[in-house]
Amino acid sequence: MKLPHNSQFMSHIKLKASTEIKIDFNPKELQKTIAPEHKKEVLQKYISSNALAEDENLDIMLILEDKAVYAFDYLHAGKKRMIIEINPVTIFFSNSVMSFGMLNKYKQILLLESSEVGRLNEGEHVNLSHSGMFFQLAINCIINLQATLESLANRIIPEAFPFLNRNGKPVDRTITYKLYNAIPKVKQIDFQKKSNRKHNISIDKLIKLRNNLVDLKPNTETNSGYKGVYRELLDFEYLKTIIAVKTFVNFYEPDLIEECLCGIEYYFDRFSKE
Repeated sequence: MKLPHNSQFMSHIKLKASTEIKIDFNPKELQKTIAPEHKKEVLQKYISSNALAEDENLDIMLILEDKAVYAFDYLHAGKKRMIIEINPVTIFFSNSVMSFGMLNKYKQILLLESSEVGRLNEGEHVNLSHSGMFFQLAINCIINLQATLESLANRIIPEAFPFLNRNGKPVDRTITYKLYNAIPKVKQIDFQKKSNRKHNISIDKLIKLRNNLVDLKPNTETNSGYKGVYRELLDFEYLKTIIAVKTFVNFYEPDLIEECLCGIEYYFDRFSKE
């Protein structure tokens, strides 16, 4: 489906491996390496069995042209396949961008084709899918944007990191604490400076809306009990927040999120089977 000309859009991003190690040698040189016999036996046993790498106390690394990446094995149809382990930060962020791709279009359709108050009896058609398409994409975008931040935090913060307040007492492991307290302490740099204030505001609004979604309960004082959060979804500044999350991630892991310049765009949409 063609994007509307007035639509704001962001290119899809490059997916990255969970670990990438730059190499300064020709991978073909590894073919000349002679492994000890006992190592060959261990490797042959692993290759010829259904055991996974961790069962044999092994790890998998793939050597590409200019880097080495971590991978994992998977049994499929009697064969053992090696699959590159993708950094989940890039997967979640990519999902949010692909959800955003058609968001403005379906928002336009929803608002322009929804019945005007007082005119429903004039034969206007009510189409539930207009609401469905916008709100499905909107919620996907919101959930994946926060998952991007949560995944980044969990990669950076050590398991033994103490979650304490200023008085040294334990605090909950909230996403806000992780982003604004734990990560800066671990990285020894702080995103919360004056130049990033607008991004911090966008991230705070994202966290609030995401929490409203996952804790969603109907307001029993009105017949349309979810209208509050649906209005928030209609008003939310998606592109501004996508840029804020991208800026935050790249502040702590430079160039982790990169837009792809291939010229082909990917986005979630519905299609006919015909």
